[in-house]
Amino acid sequence: MAKWKTKRFKEMNDLNGRSDSNFLKSLGYLGSWVLIAIISALMGVLVVGSFLAGIKWVRGLMNISSGSPFVILFALGGSVLAALISRIAPGSRGEGIPSYIRGVRDHGGVIPFRESFVKLFSSFATLASWGNGGFVGPLGRVVSGFTSSLIGLFKPAAGERSYRRTAAICGVASVVGVITGAPVGSGIFAVEIIQKRNMSYGDLFPSVLASAFAVFISRYLSFSHFFEVNVAIAPIQPAILPAILVTSLLTALGGRGFELLYSGTTRLLKRDSPKGVELRFAGAAGVAVGITWLVNPMMLGSGGNLLQNLFDNPSVVSGKLTGILPLALAALLMVVVRSISVGITVGSGQSAGFFGPLAQIGMLLGTFTAILFGYADSPGNLHILQAAGLAGMLASALNVPLAAAVIVSEIFGPHLGFPAAIAAILGFQLNRHHTVYDNPELRQRSVKEK
Repeated sequence: MAKWKTKRFKEMNDLNGRSDSNFLKSLGYLGSWVLIAIISALMGVLVVGSFLAGIKWVRGLMNISSGSPFVILFALGGSVLAALISRIAPGSRGEGIPSYIRGVRDHGGVIPFRESFVKLFSSFATLASWGNGGFVGPLGRVVSGFTSSLIGLFKPAAGERSYRRTAAICGVASVVGVITGAPVGSGIFAVEIIQKRNMSYGDLFPSVLASAFAVFISRYLSFSHFFEVNVAIAPIQPAILPAILVTSLLTALGGRGFELLYSGTTRLLKRDSPKGVELRFAGAAGVAVGITWLVNPMMLGSGGNLLQNLFDNPSVVSGKLTGILPLALAALLMVVVRSISVGITVGSGQSAGFFGPLAQIGMLLGTFTAILFGYADSPGNLHILQAAGLAGMLASALNVPLAAAVIVSEIFGPHLGFPAAIAAILGFQLNRHHTVYDNPELRQRSVKEK
């Protein structure tokens, strides 16, 4: 009996010891996550804030608005400068997220600092001069490279739980958080984009912490998020369900169409060829900015002007074609023009993103459906379909259904979580085997360029 008690007491002590050990280990992970998240958030706010302020300063200095015909010359100059800068590190070219995915998946979060630093300036040259594209891809890649390199100085252990991997993920999460203002969805995006089938708490928790800190800090500093809208609240009636389903189907088709367009332009323009980079960038910029300026200058650059005005007045989709085309056809034309301009820009190798343009394309498709079903004059119903379009397009083209639904719910409000979820799931499911980030042209770089 005494031996049994002694044995039992020893087992209990061993169990308590293991519990204490597990608790301390969990506490260690939590402390490291919080520290990395805060560092990443500060880095994200600093880089995004400085980047946007710099763009505003340059455009003010040049005194060239998006409506001026001289914007085309401005874009040509910016594209040539971007090409010259990118020659310092050819691996810095392109959208940015694909190299982030490879760095996290294949290299434990090791993302070269040199490429990140060069990408910061090449993307600035492109986007400050009204080049077509978004901020999330290039700036996410830049900040993830910075945070990864910073944590790498401390020589963290390699593996799935490497703090360098965590830092890279947190870098992207912080940028998405600053730009969208979505504290939870942004963190999910940074993880779902790399491993939607096997997301783990070890990646999700620090990622969400980073995006949440980034949103908190940016709001405390009174930064304006790219997506700031006043949504009309209206009850979702059964009568609008067919329109939501049509929008979801259109986003699935739109996502597939964009992927085919982009892969085609990538091959046509031979984006990874080291020859004629300046000519390729300038030609792409001239065509992309030129056709956009001809139909609707509000779509130039990141397209933020169009995005903000689209909520209040769907007629802005007509642009310079007001009175020439019916509103529904004008909306579809804007989808085509925006897709082509961004596909050409990034397909040539210029450093610009997909996230913002895809969000705009999704909202344009939602606006088209609203016009088609007679909801364009009802702000509440219009916003329901625009929210569905945004979520569906992100989920379809990027294969991030969970992040898309959560981000849209955070931007538009929880009352639109239903159409966002429906569109995100349908858009993803109908196009789940195709994503612009899995384009074979993006999976590898020429050994010579490295």
